[in-house]
Amino acid sequence: MLRKTLLLFFVFTVSSWAISLEQAIQLGLQNNKRILIQEAEFDSTTSFIKEARGLYDTYLNTEISFEDSVLPSTSAFAKNNTLSKKSTIYSSSLDGYLPTGTTYSLFNFDLEKRETDLGTDAMSPSWISNLSFKVKQNLFKDYGLSVNNAKILIAKGNAEVSQIELEKVMSSVILEVETRYWDSVYAKSNLDLAYSSLELAEVIVDQNTIEVELGTLPRISLLQAQAEAAYRKVEIVLAENLFNDSLDSLKLVLGVPLNQTISVDSSIKIKKLQRVESDDIEFIALNNRPEIRQESIQLNNSEELLKYYSNQTLPDFDIEAMINYSGLGGSKNSDYSSAILGSPRIASQYDDGFSDSVGSLRSLDNLSWAIGAKLKIPLSNNIAESKLEVANAQKRKHLIMLEQVLEQVHLQARSSYRDVLSNLENIEVSRRNLELHQEILDNEEERFEVGVAKTKDLLEAQRDLIKAQIHYNKSLTDYNVSITSFDHSLGVLINKNKIVIDN
Repeated sequence: MLRKTLLLFFVFTVSSWAISLEQAIQLGLQNNKRILIQEAEFDSTTSFIKEARGLYDTYLNTEISFEDSVLPSTSAFAKNNTLSKKSTIYSSSLDGYLPTGTTYSLFNFDLEKRETDLGTDAMSPSWISNLSFKVKQNLFKDYGLSVNNAKILIAKGNAEVSQIELEKVMSSVILEVETRYWDSVYAKSNLDLAYSSLELAEVIVDQNTIEVELGTLPRISLLQAQAEAAYRKVEIVLAENLFNDSLDSLKLVLGVPLNQTISVDSSIKIKKLQRVESDDIEFIALNNRPEIRQESIQLNNSEELLKYYSNQTLPDFDIEAMINYSGLGGSKNSDYSSAILGSPRIASQYDDGFSDSVGSLRSLDNLSWAIGAKLKIPLSNNIAESKLEVANAQKRKHLIMLEQVLEQVHLQARSSYRDVLSNLENIEVSRRNLELHQEILDNEEERFEVGVAKTKDLLEAQRDLIKAQIHYNKSLTDYNVSITSFDHSLGVLINKNKIVIDN
């Protein structure tokens, strides 16, 4: 499983937590289910590398068999016109396949114990042993390291693609966490403004109540103030709902239970914009976006697959070689027809049964060898040719997809940077608008104090100021999100958050 090394670790165990943006990002990286799913996907993908390497596994093969037969026979040396035969065969070998396209069978040992009542066999039981070494080398099809390692290289490429996919998911989670976090901050600021707005209206209600009682103000002014206060109470309820909804959305991306109480830092801190030139934006994005690395690996995999299937269209041409050492041992056959054939002649080195049979192998005297070649030419090769056609099409597809990704990355980076600049300008416009509405309210309050302004005018000035403050707060949060989105489009969001991904 991939491990995420972060600057700060913490356990979210308390009943309530006022989390900072940095803590929210780390919590999301630890608990987000999209990340956990992709980590599991990466773990499963890496197992295919081991599976591909299984082509070169070495096998210990062992076998034992028994035979007991009685067959009718017309041989003059057969006992009771039947031939009785018993045999026990033991065999073992080390078999495997090499990246060069070499099939081998080493220490191929077999031992047969043979018993018979045939009168012509001088030894019964007899022990026949063999120790052989066999190799087969592919020279056309399945020849060479590049061909035989193709599946391993492709599996490694797929694992790297999966790891990059994890990086993409983590980057998108960071972006989503920041977006949800700033949504919550914005919703909290709106809620605070709604309470402040209600307090302002209630102050006017109290003032108007006194003046109406004194007879210095018409009752309509009090009713207007009371109606506005009631309206602002409704706005508080709506703001609370929006704030709670934003917190639930944040909890979801953080992997926090919905019944967990959390709060966010309501202060809006402006991020710094690192000014870059247009050419630099393209350069940074092209060198950091994981999608480009991902598609490049897919293209390499398609090229490896193309080379493999090109090789599979070749004829089978193999060279086989074998070296064998034989051993023999046994005991005199009690059923030997000595009256007819004379006394059995058994060399002394063979008359001690099993030990002589195995022991004679060490002398390496009884050597036999063989070498040969086999050629198999397909008159039609539809399967291999069709797979080659598919591999060619896949390569063309990934070439086009790489070009497409490059275009999309360039476009996204430029577009996100323009969003940052426009949001930065929007901050200034919203700030100026806020200052103007503050001046208007100050003026209306002065006029209201001297009895020139009406209650309705003052309430409208308050409402307009609150709206201007909301717009200003929105411009701040939009700008911060656009900065993160810009970093995401450049592919540097992981590095900026000092996250190290290792396997």
